[in-house]
Amino acid sequence: MYRKEDVLRKLNSDNYYIDIRALETFIADWQIDAIYEAKDGTIFFDDLGIQKLKKGISLKSQGYNNEQICYRIHKSPTELLDEEQREDEFKSTAIEAIKTPAPEVRNVTLNVTNQTLQMLAEAVAGKITDDIKNHIDTSQFAERLVDAGVYKKDNEILAKQVAELIADNKKLAKRVAELERQQKPFWKKMFS
Repeated sequence: MYRKEDVLRKLNSDNYYIDIRALETFIADWQIDAIYEAKDGTIFFDDLGIQKLKKGISLKSQGYNNEQICYRIHKSPTELLDEEQREDEFKSTAIEAIKTPAPEVRNVTLNVTNQTLQMLAEAVAGKITDDIKNHIDTSQFAERLVDAGVYKKDNEILAKQVAELIADNKKLAKRVAELERQQKPFWKKMFS
């Protein structure tokens, strides 16, 4: 059983570089269920959940949308594991081919899709945002704003507006009282 942090370490060690925010998004979008939830809210995943995440990340980098990914990773577990074994065999064959020296190969190109770049950019942006949020102490920030007088000017404007409203309310109260006095003789005439 793996906690989210363990899943993240496992994915990163297998060259699936994502952060906790991306992991949580993938779990929600691809409907990957935890196998256990502790009383404190900690959720745990099994090897099949990790395989689903790997497959989903691979499909995401190939341009598949979340619906397609969700459909493919929720195939029967044996189909998913068979696909994973075929991919592992392909990778090991590819690694062996790379290890074999080929003098005619001099240039190597790396095919990076826009989706892969977008996913990396989103992960980096999320990481930067989280770091900034963690490093700003909001109480010190608010104190600096108050000291700088940002709120003083607004408070003065609001105080003037409140004073005007109070004066208007007093005028309205006098006018209502005056109208009530004027209507009393009218009501007396009607009910007499």
